[in-house]
Amino acid sequence: MANGTVARSTARLLERRHVTRAGMSRIAVMVSVGAAVWFTRPDTVGGLAGSAFLVAVLFCDSVRERMRAGRYDALTLWLSAMLSQLREYIVYLGLAVGAVLAGAGGAWGWAAGALVALALRDALLVAREAPPAPSVPSRRVRGAGTAAGEAAVAPAAAGLVPRPATGGHDRDGAAAPSGHRTARPGPRPASGAVPGGAPRPRPAASPGQGARRRAPAADLARRLLAFPQPVRFLAIAVTATLWDPRISFVTLIVGCAIAITTALVDPAAAHGGRR
Repeated sequence: MANGTVARSTARLLERRHVTRAGMSRIAVMVSVGAAVWFTRPDTVGGLAGSAFLVAVLFCDSVRERMRAGRYDALTLWLSAMLSQLREYIVYLGLAVGAVLAGAGGAWGWAAGALVALALRDALLVAREAPPAPSVPSRRVRGAGTAAGEAAVAPAAAGLVPRPATGGHDRDGAAAPSGHRTARPGPRPASGAVPGGAPRPRPAASPGQGARRRAPAADLARRLLAFPQPVRFLAIAVTATLWDPRISFVTLIVGCAIAITTALVDPAAAHGGRR
């Protein structure tokens, strides 16, 4: 909550200085350059400073989401997505350079593997989120279905009940011939009942409705398993500070592999993380 309040206040301050969402995306890229520069220093101080810059990048995202200046059109969304990918590649570059300066072998190979795993993860999740193509029904089938539906309306459903076959008069007072049936409006069915006296069945509750109410932990787990960019930055911050940059690349590869596996097993988990 405190982070949201600070981000909202910062967003209002920047809006008064005519900073838009696109401008915040560019600022986040510049902050990621600072993180990459510090990650080239192969020690704890470099890892801590680079991690602080990564936190600043995520804070820029939080501020951008709370800004009202500028339209959130398709161009802005595309620019934000491209710059989001660019800043992550910059951080990977800083990690690889830091590993090379530290004398670690195969740093560029691990970096390339992390980029390939990230590309596969993004491609699969984007394909899962794409809506299916709408089907256009045939005009003949649609017309036949309408005619069949109209023909299936029973007289009782229309509120008409038959009169006795003999005796009686029609609506205008004229005598009706024997054997002739006239229709008159019947009693209106009560609310909650269908014609015929049977009570109207209530819509059944969705099987997953109760589960959705008590599954915040499941939603959080799905978001973590989707391995979005904030989780990737957190993994980089921890591994680059405590261990070698190669451990960061291995963690990224494993996390993307888990995200791909989860998206294939549980398609609903693909909506947990978009970046």
